[in-house]
Amino acid sequence: MSPKRQFFGARNVAEIVIVVLLGLVALNYQTILDDYALATFHPSDQVAAMITRLDLTNQAKAVMYRAQPQIDDKNTFNADCETQPHELELGCYFRGRVYTLQIDNASLAPEMDVVSAHELLHAEWARMDPQQRKTVGSELEGEYAQLNDPNLKQRMAEYAQTEPGEQDNELHSILGTEYPNLTPQLEAHYADFFNDRVQIVAEHADYQSVFDARASQLATDLAQIRAEKAQLATLNNQMEGLKAGGQIAAYNALVPRQNNLVDDINGRIVVYQQGVDEYNALSKSLDSQAITDTETSAQ
Repeated sequence: MSPKRQFFGARNVAEIVIVVLLGLVALNYQTILDDYALATFHPSDQVAAMITRLDLTNQAKAVMYRAQPQIDDKNTFNADCETQPHELELGCYFRGRVYTLQIDNASLAPEMDVVSAHELLHAEWARMDPQQRKTVGSELEGEYAQLNDPNLKQRMAEYAQTEPGEQDNELHSILGTEYPNLTPQLEAHYADFFNDRVQIVAEHADYQSVFDARASQLATDLAQIRAEKAQLATLNNQMEGLKAGGQIAAYNALVPRQNNLVDDINGRIVVYQQGVDEYNALSKSLDSQAITDTETSAQ
């Protein structure tokens, strides 16, 4: 009977070992998958350079590798992210993968890094457990309320329509890549992913400033054109009154001023339209909001 007892004892030990090993795998499966991604994923040169610039921690690099990041031209991006014609997107985290739109304009290209970091944070959010999301989400909501940023509120209102229930997920990516000087708790949280988050926020600020500065200048130019058109309208009415009253000499005396004003307005319109065309060309490359205000030539 002794050999039989030994046989069953050995089998039981083997079963226990297998159960323990399976338990260890279950507890550490994220780490195992991370290590596998780090060892086997080979990014393109462009993606590798982007990941280097982002200066990711080892944890974040593993998550990014598992998401197999890809930089797409517009047509490929639309297919990979299944975007709709009305959607204005620079990146997506879709079906476990990170896709970033190729930006060819040199002054705007750094935003590709910011977009990739934004999508990485979606991947990080996806792997948090419910308690982690609750804790981080509470910090995010508190910071969101403290910021009281009208533009951010508008973005969140839009997300509420397109992605209901995902406010904390979106805040996690937006605050982490676009806003400096967050709470100590959030800064410590993002330090798990980025060695230099300030650099990413600065890149986004530079990108935004390109559009803000151009849009602001164009708005100023348009206001000047319309102000001069109002002056011209007043002058034309004055001249029509003089002509109707037979005051031809007084009328003729105002003609040079009228011509100069017309020439100045039309010259400003040419410059303005060139600026609008350039702005809209950049906007089109990013699917951003185009400027539609135009002005007809003065006569």
